[in-house]
Amino acid sequence: MNLVTNVALVVPQLPLLLVLAAFIGEVSPFTIALIIGLTSWAWGARVTRAQTLSIRNKEFIQASELAGEPAWRIIFVEILPNLSSIIGLNFLGSIIFTIITQATIEFLGLGDPLSVSWGTMLYNAQNTSALIVGAWWEVLVPCVAIAILGVGLALLNFGIDEISNPRLRTFTGMKKFKQRVKLIQERKRQAMKSHPDLDKKDAIYE
Repeated sequence: MNLVTNVALVVPQLPLLLVLAAFIGEVSPFTIALIIGLTSWAWGARVTRAQTLSIRNKEFIQASELAGEPAWRIIFVEILPNLSSIIGLNFLGSIIFTIITQATIEFLGLGDPLSVSWGTMLYNAQNTSALIVGAWWEVLVPCVAIAILGVGLALLNFGIDEISNPRLRTFTGMKKFKQRVKLIQERKRQAMKSHPDLDKKDAIYE
């Protein structure tokens, strides 16, 4: 796996797409997505592996092993939840990178001119000299759309990191969530006191 990851890391994506576009004549959106998908996973895999090795040496993992927990439970219950922020970062970062790369290829005129994309809109605006003739909206709309999507995905990544990262669980949303949990627990205790014959599950509904 390390060998495959290292090979994928040294494969240049943009030059590979440029060569294919020059050889084929034009690259379809499926070909662009396939090349980006095959060459952009290695960085995220390397970061995730490094973080996994760091968590692997933590005290609670060693305690789980000494307690005799099976390997599948250690992986999915102990390690994987602590990797959710890294996985979310890699996933959303890959989406942003893919959108920018695809728009760049289309803008350079190396993609399918009949495909509908923000890069094709910028390519057509360049060919028609939209800025020179005063049709600035033909350039502004796809640029703003790409920027808004990138910012939205970045904010979504920040939210995932604040929820999954224990060091960042201090923002307003988590405070409200903790207050709600305390309120439910208090109501459950009151229900148990007023109805001693109820079990815990019935007390929650009560």
